[in-house]
Amino acid sequence: MSVRVYVISDPFAISFLVNDDIEGFKEYLDSEDMLRFPEAEVFDSEDKALAFCRGLSYGTDERAIPERYPLRSCEPADMAFIEAVESY
Repeated sequence: MSVRVYVISDPFAISFLVNDDIEGFKEYLDSEDMLRFPEAEVFDSEDKALAFCRGLSYGTDERAIPERYPLRSCEPADMAFIEAVESY
C-alpha cells in the first residue's frame, strides 16, 4: 500500500490543520486562488512515510505552531484535508 504525504507550509492552512477544522480549511481554500501545494511524496510503506515525517519535525519546538505540517494518507484524520487539497 503506497502512502501519500503532502507537506503543508502555509501558516494559515496549518492553523486549520492543527485545530482539526476541516470546514475552515475548505473555506480558506475557496477564498484563496493563489495557494500552491507541493506534489505529494509517495512512499511504498507507512514506516517510510513516518520516517520522512519525523525528519520534518526534527529539532522543532513541539509547543509552537509548526512551520511544516505533513498530511498522510495512512491517517484517517488527514484524509478529509488531503481530499480538499487534491480537489483544490
